[in-house]
Amino acid sequence: MSAETAHIVNSLEAIRHLPPDVAVVKGDGLGDPEVIAIASLRSLRELDLSGCEEVTDRSVSDLRRVASLENVDLSLCNQITDSSLMALAGLPVLRSINLNWCYGVTDSGLSALRQCESLESVSLWSCEEITDVGVEALANLPKLRILELPEFAAITDRALAALSVSATTLESLRLDHLSNISDEGLTRLSGLKLLRTLTVQSCSNVTAEAVAALQQTLPECQISFKS
Repeated sequence: MSAETAHIVNSLEAIRHLPPDVAVVKGDGLGDPEVIAIASLRSLRELDLSGCEEVTDRSVSDLRRVASLENVDLSLCNQITDSSLMALAGLPVLRSINLNWCYGVTDSGLSALRQCESLESVSLWSCEEITDVGVEALANLPKLRILELPEFAAITDRALAALSVSATTLESLRLDHLSNISDEGLTRLSGLKLLRTLTVQSCSNVTAEAVAALQQTLPECQISFKS
């Protein structure tokens, strides 16, 4: 979310009293009826629904009507599925989407997001159904700068190879608890010349030696490594 002050809403009544030109909204314990009401706010740029566990595809899909929407946080909206991503992928200026702990998100949803050419930031903590296929889809986003991959997912060196070839705008990457990536995959990241921050944590087949070698290749990248 931006530095602009968010209007916090926890009911339909609160949503009805929002100013007509509201740009930033933070939901507190909202469900589908409230999010459907928010979808009528045509000036909305940022929407934080993190922790709104009653929200489903029914209302999130309705947000496709908010053409001004740039940033969406759906973390812990764990009832949503790929259907929501298929709808949001049509937003013309969407820049960031947070899907942390959205357990129903799969490669199909990420493949749909591939059409969202304005997307710059994607966060996927705990989306354990994601595989190389989903990462390969995201790698083709022309403006992707920030990518946080899900821990314990079936992601391999194949995904890192795709990022190294296609995600040349990438500036920040998080790899956490990914036991199927190795030194070979990490080495491929040397092609990401704009990479400035890299987190490698609890990836059991990545060694300190490979991290040190990558650091030499990318001296401007701040690498955080924990075995």
